[in-house]
Amino acid sequence: MKENTKFDISLLQRDVKRITAQVEMLQDMGEGMDQIIRWRSKPTSLISMIIFVFAVYYIELWMLPLGLGALLLYSYLYLKYGRGKWETYVASAGTTPYYLRTGRGEGDSDVNEASMGITEKLDYMYNLAATGQTTLDLVASLAEKCKNIGQWKNPYATALLAVLMLGASVALYFIPLRFIILGWGINKFRKFGMDPNLIDNMEVEDFLSRIPSDPQLEELKEPSRHSRRGAN
Repeated sequence: MKENTKFDISLLQRDVKRITAQVEMLQDMGEGMDQIIRWRSKPTSLISMIIFVFAVYYIELWMLPLGLGALLLYSYLYLKYGRGKWETYVASAGTTPYYLRTGRGEGDSDVNEASMGITEKLDYMYNLAATGQTTLDLVASLAEKCKNIGQWKNPYATALLAVLMLGASVALYFIPLRFIILGWGINKFRKFGMDPNLIDNMEVEDFLSRIPSDPQLEELKEPSRHSRRGAN
């Protein structure tokens, strides 16, 4: 019979750090791309643009799984022969889990639960829970917004997306995908090369901000409920 898992602050800390680290990793990747696009380092941005153009123009779709398979094979050979021994995921310094790296997650030092008083435990649990709540709300809201697009919770936004999808289908029928991606990428490099401090319009983020999450839908329903009660 499986034993009930006991509550442990250190395990709660670890799990919250794991969740927040995944969000931070995506944010770091986005910031890195933003630095390249904005030409913060001109040699790096120039090389990146050249690689982007050649990759999009010459790489075929069938090459992508081949390249991923080659990377997996390379990592296998490197782990087995490059260092002379196998290294576990946690033990390897080069492959330390993201949430265990310096500066990742909420708090990097281990918590000594035995040395903490009741008040300290409550304060620490509150801060930890608040961090986890924010991250979980972000993930849940994103999933709910995607669901609510298909349920036409914002008819105008969903209709606009449907029209854009139709237009994209027509464009892809007449224009090869590689040329569309090339035009989009070169335009990004051009805009920020001319003005590195330009505030870009994040189309996807702006679109998702117009789609309500489930809690937001409930908040919108509350005034209508009160107005009905007042009318009765």
